[in-house]
Amino acid sequence: MATTTKIDVHAHYFPPVYGKMLERHGMGERIDGAPRPAWSEERQLAFMDDMDIEVAVLSPSSPAVNQGDDAEAIEVARDSNEYGAGLARRHPGRFVVAGTLPVPDAEGAIAEIRYCREKLGIRSFAMLTQSCGVYLGSPELEPVMEELDRQPCTVVLHPTRPARVPDSPATALPDAFMEYFFDTTRAIVSMIVAGTFRKHPNIRFVVPHAGAVLPVLSDRLAVLSQAFPAGELDVMGDLAGLYYDLAGVSMPKQFDLVRQVTDDSHILYGSDAPFTPPALCRSFAAAMDQRFDDGLATAVFRENALAIFPEIQDQANTNTKETL
Repeated sequence: MATTTKIDVHAHYFPPVYGKMLERHGMGERIDGAPRPAWSEERQLAFMDDMDIEVAVLSPSSPAVNQGDDAEAIEVARDSNEYGAGLARRHPGRFVVAGTLPVPDAEGAIAEIRYCREKLGIRSFAMLTQSCGVYLGSPELEPVMEELDRQPCTVVLHPTRPARVPDSPATALPDAFMEYFFDTTRAIVSMIVAGTFRKHPNIRFVVPHAGAVLPVLSDRLAVLSQAFPAGELDVMGDLAGLYYDLAGVSMPKQFDLVRQVTDDSHILYGSDAPFTPPALCRSFAAAMDQRFDDGLATAVFRENALAIFPEIQDQANTNTKETL
């Protein structure tokens, strides 16, 4: 079948202030054990054109903007969001910017959410699995979740290096090989246990990399959670309500597994550019093309994203009015 024009919900960018922060903290060349990829808006647009990607949802990847200095994190988050908003204005209809938050500083994060919404027109946000050892289900972040929940929004999640990594030969590998999947799973389980998804129904969470290890562990978690002392947990219900992107090596096994915990309307396309090289992005997209029928391709590549990122449709409507 012909490739459907795509909306990419898992794409990364490097605002200049974020790049400078990486350099200050010794991550100018390598991030979480892997080489830092080159990025520019021209390179990003050329990649999108080559991949038939109409819109990309941009967020910084790992590491977090908060490296232990709240003041630095607030500055980096603010400048990153202003840069991203400017990028979206320069290329209308091509980019949605997911706002960066200086968590675990809850007060700073709440202020940034309000600034993004009121001043920058940013309605979606990005959060890493943990920052400074504080995972997404931690009580410290509950005020941030409450603020996000005040308006319907989408939050794209992304893994980072775990708060603690055991010393073993396997951990000498780049974190993206294995540790990212474990940290995604750890963060989502922390949110299930904390009741985050049930308490904050206005937040639509996008889990990266086809759910990481969650689909494999879902039956075990569902059964064992019945004895959990914190009260009733609905593991399968929570997992079914989440959204999942197919960034990375998701075909064919992970795709089949994620379809066992949610329905096809909750599965989204993601490229993971620029961390995934263009040749691999093309290969992964081709594998999806071969597997999907027309209806599934339309849903995964476009329609499911339109349903949870209304700003994409708003941009399209604005562009149409301006050309009339």
